[in-house]
Amino acid sequence: MPGNKGETGHNKLQFVDTLRALAIMGVLLVHVSQHVDGLNGWLQKGLSLGAKGVALFYLASAFTLFLSLSRRSGDRKERVSAYLVRRFFRIAPLYYVMLIIYLVVNGTGPRFWLGDQEGVTVANIAAHILFLNGLNPYWINSIIGVEWSVAVECMFYLCVPLLFKLIRSIRHAAWFVMGTLLLSFGLNTVFANAPWISDHPLWGHYLYLWFPNQLPVFGLGILLFLIWKDERHWISVDRFSGVLLLGSVLFALCTGMTDYLIGVLLLLGAYALYHWQPFWLLNRGWSWIGCLSYSMYLTHMLALEIVSQIELPFSPVVNLTLMFVMTLLLTTGLSWLTYSWIEQPGIRWGKKIISRMKSVRSQEDSVKESVA
Repeated sequence: MPGNKGETGHNKLQFVDTLRALAIMGVLLVHVSQHVDGLNGWLQKGLSLGAKGVALFYLASAFTLFLSLSRRSGDRKERVSAYLVRRFFRIAPLYYVMLIIYLVVNGTGPRFWLGDQEGVTVANIAAHILFLNGLNPYWINSIIGVEWSVAVECMFYLCVPLLFKLIRSIRHAAWFVMGTLLLSFGLNTVFANAPWISDHPLWGHYLYLWFPNQLPVFGLGILLFLIWKDERHWISVDRFSGVLLLGSVLFALCTGMTDYLIGVLLLLGAYALYHWQPFWLLNRGWSWIGCLSYSMYLTHMLALEIVSQIELPFSPVVNLTLMFVMTLLLTTGLSWLTYSWIEQPGIRWGKKIISRMKSVRSQEDSVKESVA
């Protein structure tokens, strides 16, 4: 989900910022629609697809993480340590601030995501601080209301160094996508009939949100990176890999795994965006929103809570439009502040620590050489 221009680089990669911008727009739209009464059923169902914006975040995230690691120099140990520091300071400062704000605003009392638990516990808060809230169905989304994706993203962060070492070709990526799809289906089938908690509706939501169910979309992001990296692009997909990927689509069709099918469409759309470079989507405006997207993701629930207090007397569609515009404007304003005062300083802190780590490592190497 998080990302910045420094990770995407030159203008030809501006499409990644646009992907993030489109993702946050989708998330905003679906959450705003949930506060508007009287919407047509088909319209409501169509708007619910905005929730797939999170999958677009994951796709962009996997792409940029592999791109970033491919551009780093130095031995693997140094890359991994610097990578972990960079990731932590990219997401943690703002995330911690927002945890505090949401706890102050919403308190610790009962809510939907807590199921039959009485309130937010100290253990729950500690799990959030450690990014482990995704391991518990009562904790995964119980403070901010959208933090489940941050927990999932952090689990993927931990896997990336190993995946970067193992997945070196399009065929490797195709195997990974197919393997994670089968794993997701198998685990969800088993655990759907073996819930850990007594709240069955919440358990169903958890099985949708949890890491194994989201992993295939990250795999599609890795696949996008490897296709993009090869100068031949789609021609570089060999016959076996193509059959494997087609098999994954057919498997998803037969098993009703629509989220994966949407992920495949998002991958094709992302590549089309890169290939055709439409000026109406690739410009400074979309890039700016893309840069703010992480802040917007964490602040928009606060903005929506304020906007939803306004009673609008118009038709449902007009109310939806007005609420969306007001929420977007308020969220953008809040996000500019958090981006400037929290996100960017956090990124600079991370860079300073990495610089010191490299300096210490260089001194240690010099000492070893002098002793030898």
